Amino acid sequence: MIPALCWSTSLWPIIQSGLKPKFVDIDLKTLNIDLIDLKKKITKKTKAIMLVHVLGNCTDMTQLIKTVKKNKLILIEDTCESLGSKYKNKYLGSFGDFSSFSFYTSHQISSGEGGMISCKDKNDLEILKSLRQHGWSRGLIKENQIARKNKNLDKRFIFYNSGFNLRSTDIAASIGFSQFKDLNSFIRVRSENRKNIINKIDNNKKVKENFSILKENKNVKASWFGIPIILSKKLNRKKVVLKLEKNGIETRPIISGNFLKQPAIKRYKIKTNLNLKNADYADKHGLYIGLPNKKIDNRNLKKLISAFEKSI
Repeated sequence: MIPALCWSTSLWPIIQSGLKPKFVDIDLKTLNIDLIDLKKKITKKTKAIMLVHVLGNCTDMTQLIKTVKKNKLILIEDTCESLGSKYKNKYLGSFGDFSSFSFYTSHQISSGEGGMISCKDKNDLEILKSLRQHGWSRGLIKENQIARKNKNLDKRFIFYNSGFNLRSTDIAASIGFSQFKDLNSFIRVRSENRKNIINKIDNNKKVKENFSILKENKNVKASWFGIPIILSKKLNRKKVVLKLEKNGIETRPIISGNFLKQPAIKRYKIKTNLNLKNADYADKHGLYIGLPNKKIDNRNLKKLISAFEKSI
């Protein structure tokens, strides 16, 4: 199970693993997975949920975990946009069996590229360590045990699993690791920037009527990745985006929009004629703007609101 509002790397591992993805609609109030639609689509064949925490926000994790336990599902949290967010004072990324994080340039902390994966089981950790480096046995707890079973092989070059080449460089890892001590400061600045932008919008009747800012879900203390915005129905998203970009405001679709509309989907036997009305709406009327780790001054706040006005 995967929400339709997702990033490509949330979906491709499902397909690459030979599994069949089933898309679930979203809740327009939070842009996260719709728990009602999720429950309807779970069958005896359902094995796992790839949960995407959208732009720092999340769904009702209490209800989600009940659904996971009831149906004995594996929970994978895509926390790439939500490093530092909490639900009921518990970090997102600590609920599931596995969770992934991204340290790309625009994220809460950055190592330029790369990211992090976490898990709860030591055996899973060993598998992950092998998968990240070609399926090698090197550096694993049972490295010597594997070598004894394969005495005819050079123990330095034993490949006992399938794998990839996903190792971070020492420099990138050092850059990313050094920023964790500043994460709370970054979250605070981003939250202040978001609050100041919303205040400016609320004080401008014309902008407020046409740009709806989504709020964090109940019980969530969000580490905001960006500011998700839903445009009024009378506005043409494409025209608004062009005008905003022309006036120096970069925008993006909310994640990648409804991923079922992406051309790569046609390469696989995936049902696209689904009733995902909320994901379609967010795709048609949604966008988001970024949040920097440095305080936005009044001059740039005025520039932003002016750009919003000109785009209407």
